[in-house]
Amino acid sequence: MRKSILTVIIVLAVVSLVYAQDPGVRDTCWVEKLASAPASSQVVVTVYLVNDENVGGFTVPLAFPDSVTHYDITCDSISFVDTRGATAAYKSDSTSVDNINNKLNIFALYFPPFILEPGNTPIAKIYFTTGPTWNPSLSVPIDTTTWQGSGYEFSTEGGNPFFPVFWKGALDVGDEKTSTKPKVYSLSQNYPNPFNPITILRFGLPRDSWVKLEVYNVLGQKVKTLVNENLTAGMQEKEWDGTDENGFEVASGIYFYKIQAESFSDIKKMVLLK
Repeated sequence: MRKSILTVIIVLAVVSLVYAQDPGVRDTCWVEKLASAPASSQVVVTVYLVNDENVGGFTVPLAFPDSVTHYDITCDSISFVDTRGATAAYKSDSTSVDNINNKLNIFALYFPPFILEPGNTPIAKIYFTTGPTWNPSLSVPIDTTTWQGSGYEFSTEGGNPFFPVFWKGALDVGDEKTSTKPKVYSLSQNYPNPFNPITILRFGLPRDSWVKLEVYNVLGQKVKTLVNENLTAGMQEKEWDGTDENGFEVASGIYFYKIQAESFSDIKKMVLLK
């Protein structure tokens, strides 16, 4: 009897694991990091998804910011125009924005014949308006939260939940880069990761430095040099579009990016998924 009960428990545990697992290579959802948001203006922040299988629906509740500090910013609306969320049967509307608590809920539910097919383009856009006391020198995070008891979740075409990697966004990243000088050299993890075909590599320089940033394949062969010049102190970003030195697209797989700045050196792994 105990053996039978143990078998049932193991089976249920395995079923639960499969139920919550991304069915393919793990997908990535990320919110744009906006370079500049002046006071008394409207700005648009785009939400992207890289998925390698059909998606039946998603819920992405976000906070802006994820603290109680007031930044004089209002969310005007959530739009699906010209995004892959446009064909959803049910999706966010004006009731999906809570400016009192600085929250919003991006959700979409698809019914046949429509479905969110594999891709890497936007799924929604968020419209914000900054007030007259908005401080452009601050960086405001846009991160996941909960909405009426529900959290960040995607579902397969069959209705099974899964949870893609999430990269939070921000407003005024550009101003943050120029106004905040890092105390030490650093190399951040690329975002998004996995990616297709574009990813952002970010690194910090405590002082003006000659920087070399290169991409290598798993054989240790150099694929492309992204930076080889003197850069000013601050947080820096460089985009890689998945091409080699000759502009040809490289194959899917694992790649490494290496930075050399003065005596500082570091290397990190990233995954190109097509």
